[in-house]
Amino acid sequence: MAHETRDARFSWITGGNTPLTAQPWDIEVLGNAEFAVVPSMGSLVPGWLLAVPRAAKLNLSGLSVAHRMSLSRLIDQASTALKGLPGEVYCFEHGSVRRGSLAGCGVDQAHLHIVPLEFDLVAAAKLDGNIDWADLDAKNDPLTQLPKDGEYIAIWRRSDGVGLVGKPQEPTSQWVRRVIAHSLGASEEWNYRTHPQNLNVQATLAVLKALEI
Repeated sequence: MAHETRDARFSWITGGNTPLTAQPWDIEVLGNAEFAVVPSMGSLVPGWLLAVPRAAKLNLSGLSVAHRMSLSRLIDQASTALKGLPGEVYCFEHGSVRRGSLAGCGVDQAHLHIVPLEFDLVAAAKLDGNIDWADLDAKNDPLTQLPKDGEYIAIWRRSDGVGLVGKPQEPTSQWVRRVIAHSLGASEEWNYRTHPQNLNVQATLAVLKALEI
C-alpha cells in the first residue's frame, strides 16, 4: 500500500481538517486538544473505539507525561460511555516503528484501540507462542511501560491494568483483531478492509448518541 494511502486514513485528524468521508468511522465522538476518538472501522463488536493523536506519530511509546494523562482521561471517558455494553473494556496497540510496517495495520499513524469484550483478551493473546510476552505491572500506568526499542503489541484491561506487552517474532497485520475474531467465532472477519462491520459501528454511534456524548 502506498504511503499516501496509508497516511490518508487519519490525515483529517492529524491535519486538523474535516473528515475525508461521510462514513460512520470518520466521526469524532470524543476528544480533547491532543487526541480524537472515533469508532473503529471493522468493529467486531459494538463499542469499539480508536483514540488517535492529533500529532503525527507512529506509536504511543514516546508520549509526554501531559499527553499520557490526556489519553488516560479519554480512556476513562470512553469506558464510562461504554459501561452499558456487555463485557470489560480492553485497550491495545500495535506499536510500529517504521512507515509501511505490517505492525501499523494499514496506517502510518498511532492509534489506541478501546473495546468492550465478553472474554479475557489478555488470556487469549497469551496463548500465542510466536510473541515474546512480558506481564505489565498493574500498579503502574500501562502507557509508561510501552517499549521504545522496537515494534510491540500491548494489551491491558482498563479496570485493573492487568496486561501484556510483547515483541512479535514476525510482524503480522491486525494481529489482535485476528485473536478477537477467533475468540468470537468469526475468524474470517478479522480484516477491517474486507469486513468494515458497518452495523456494529452504527451501534457504537447509537450508544454514544443516547448518552449525548
